Amino acid sequence: MRIFYTIFILLSFSLSSFGQRDNTYLPSKRNFRIKYVSYDSKDRREYSEIWQLVGKSKSNGLIQYNIESEITTRKHNTFYQYFRLVTKDSIFFIGSERYLDPKKLDSYQKMVIKISSDSVAIPVRPRIGQMLPEASCEASILRGTGSVLMSMNVLLINRKIDAMENISTPAGNFNCFKISTDKITYGGINKSKTKIFEWYAINVGLVRVEEYQSNGKLISYKVLESLAEDFFLP
Repeated sequence: MRIFYTIFILLSFSLSSFGQRDNTYLPSKRNFRIKYVSYDSKDRREYSEIWQLVGKSKSNGLIQYNIESEITTRKHNTFYQYFRLVTKDSIFFIGSERYLDPKKLDSYQKMVIKISSDSVAIPVRPRIGQMLPEASCEASILRGTGSVLMSMNVLLINRKIDAMENISTPAGNFNCFKISTDKITYGGINKSKTKIFEWYAINVGLVRVEEYQSNGKLISYKVLESLAEDFFLP
């Protein structure tokens, strides 16, 4: 499943994942608000993300959830992204654009960013040792004339269900399955390969992410900070 869409002039931008009452990765099928906080290798806060469900639709066996993501950087810059999460049968799909580095995208505020992304498949009934499909994403930074100033690309390969683990976060303890992924990032003449570990919980979604250099050194990590669901909407 491939998604094409454009994000226009931003108060800025970035992304992550979830679970629902009938076993998916959204906390609630009605409404929810989730907060994540990202830290560097020295435990310094880099940015926060607040995700909120703003709409839902059904079509041809697909259930689509529309999410608003508010991101605030360490320098107190705030920007937004709107994205979709999709469920079909026993598979949950998340846009691979959430693997783009929001700190880099923050450098291009007030510019047009065009994104072409695959959907990252997350099984609702994962099996340890199960290999998952690859995915990719391209973000093109456009000049005012519409020509491409630069592109950033992410390729996700060797995705695998590694284990079931209990993860503790400020939002509580969660029984999660762990996914490992090789992430290749390139733009211009620069190219890097890192290792990502993600922990997902049914009916919650993404709980924790860790990213490592190829030599095993921690780069950054993200944790679930708080979770509110089924609250009153005026």
